[in-house]
Amino acid sequence: MLNKTLLPAIMLLICWLPLHGNAELKVIEKQFDSIPHQLVQDTTLKVINVLEGGLDPVKEPELFVEKLSVVLDPVVAFEYIARGVLGTYANQVSSDQVKQFSSSFKQGLVNTYGKGMTTFGNIELAVLPPEAPLENQRRIAVVQEVRNGTSLNNVTYSMARNKAGEWKMINLVLNGVNLGLTFRGQFAAAVEKNDGDVTKTINEWGQVKQDKKIAETS
Repeated sequence: MLNKTLLPAIMLLICWLPLHGNAELKVIEKQFDSIPHQLVQDTTLKVINVLEGGLDPVKEPELFVEKLSVVLDPVVAFEYIARGVLGTYANQVSSDQVKQFSSSFKQGLVNTYGKGMTTFGNIELAVLPPEAPLENQRRIAVVQEVRNGTSLNNVTYSMARNKAGEWKMINLVLNGVNLGLTFRGQFAAAVEKNDGDVTKTINEWGQVKQDKKIAETS
């Protein structure tokens, strides 16, 4: 079973999916000259708008994924992240299998968060300004503070500019925990458990998603 490999997904989306129930949310908006910093802030606001529309991620999981994908797909490099999770195993499978894993990976992240969301208290989010001029850098770190009462979490988004000049999120670090490395280690452990069968591991990852869908409709 790969259910445990999806649980850290709650951390991956906790800043961009922060609203549920009667939570009071305050976004400290700023105007940034830095495109990636502005992108993180704008994406946060767009996700909040989706959730404030009354969409129930538990009762309508497919619609939940669809609506949020419209917001997140242009910003999050899911296939790039998925390839990183596969690590060296990406060289042992076809491009179609990589795309299959990427799709399962993305939907698993969003679905798991939707199933695991609880009612948060008062939350305040703020993207911190860059510490130095970005100049022509192709990769930068964007830090977002998430305050919940006396609790403070720092989320660092690794943003990269692709060949088309678009900024994408390629990794995330939450309070020092590197999610990319965490997922890669979990996938490698799953492959080892399956006696080195990468295809079986990829199919099982997708099967977890299908099993959840069947359980929700039965």
